[in-house]
Amino acid sequence: MTVRPEPSRVDDSGRRPRPQPASTDEAGAVLEALLRGTGSDFLVLTDLRLRITRAGSTAARLAERPTGNLAGMSLIAAFGSVALDGVAREALERRTPRQGEVRLGHLGSGAYQVDALPLRAEGLLLVLHDVTNLRRVEQVRRDFIANISHELRTPLSSIKLIAETLSGGAVDDLVTARDFAGQIEREVDHLAQLVDELLELSMIESGEVELRIEPTPPEQIVSLVFERMRPLAERSRISLENVPGPGGADSTTRASADPTRVEQALVNLVHNAIKFSHPEGTVRIGWEARPGQVRFHVRDEGIGIPAGHVPRIFERFYKVDRSRARTSPTIGSELRTGSAGLGLAIVRHIAQAHHGTVGVESEEGQGSTFWIDIPAA
Repeated sequence: MTVRPEPSRVDDSGRRPRPQPASTDEAGAVLEALLRGTGSDFLVLTDLRLRITRAGSTAARLAERPTGNLAGMSLIAAFGSVALDGVAREALERRTPRQGEVRLGHLGSGAYQVDALPLRAEGLLLVLHDVTNLRRVEQVRRDFIANISHELRTPLSSIKLIAETLSGGAVDDLVTARDFAGQIEREVDHLAQLVDELLELSMIESGEVELRIEPTPPEQIVSLVFERMRPLAERSRISLENVPGPGGADSTTRASADPTRVEQALVNLVHNAIKFSHPEGTVRIGWEARPGQVRFHVRDEGIGIPAGHVPRIFERFYKVDRSRARTSPTIGSELRTGSAGLGLAIVRHIAQAHHGTVGVESEEGQGSTFWIDIPAA
């Protein structure tokens, strides 16, 4: 059987009829659906006095009131936003669409793009679009650029000053020139470390780093970190101790881990512990078995972290005090240049990539204990 396509419908003049506009009932149904919307966009209708005539559940949540209580309220009374009232009032006075951005929600936590559209009938239609995440991303980008600029400016300014001093005649003094060359080398090392950490963090955050998870003896990882960091500890006059876990090298406990990445995270923690420890102090690295997990820990007896800074310590670029490590006369020259504040962020991302967690317990002036929980194999 052959199915013939239905012939196109045409009017008496041979032309296709134009689509008919939606009926009043259909338009009303669409408006009701938009008013009831619970997504990032929502509508509010007001009268000429900017009293709310219609609003949906999303608007009610932002106003922190039941939906039925919004009718008859002014925009300022409902949302507590002078900026929102200003955009709406300007649109009514000029009888033209106006646009603006306002803060709404609890303590102004949300950013919303507002389009105020005067209606042919008496009133105003407000269309609000949530741009909170967009503004948050923009702020992260601005903070990132500001932090990178600061971290680059310090060593580059130092290198430029040294170069100017050398070109001014100091190069003829071999002792001074040798000292300046050492300073340039340390600043370049700091720049190289910054670039390496940025690349590493970028790869981890983007998921480009593929973990090679395998059952790994935690004692093996701790021993590798201990041997790797012992020379730095000795040069900084810090005693580095390897605290054996339960059963030591003969333990049957295994961590479900990429040993290279966990080692990298622990190296960052030990490096920080040495950097913020007093001469002749002790840094201890070890592990312990916990229900379903293996906890790696690094303890120091250093300067500690003020309680107000602990919740943010694993954020990238976050530093408790930029001068604490950089100007301390008690630490070795290898550490005096400080860091970009990326090491702990890398530790956090490595732990999360293992479906684990990180944490710290610290008392200012007494020391800190950082730990990483990795699932047991």
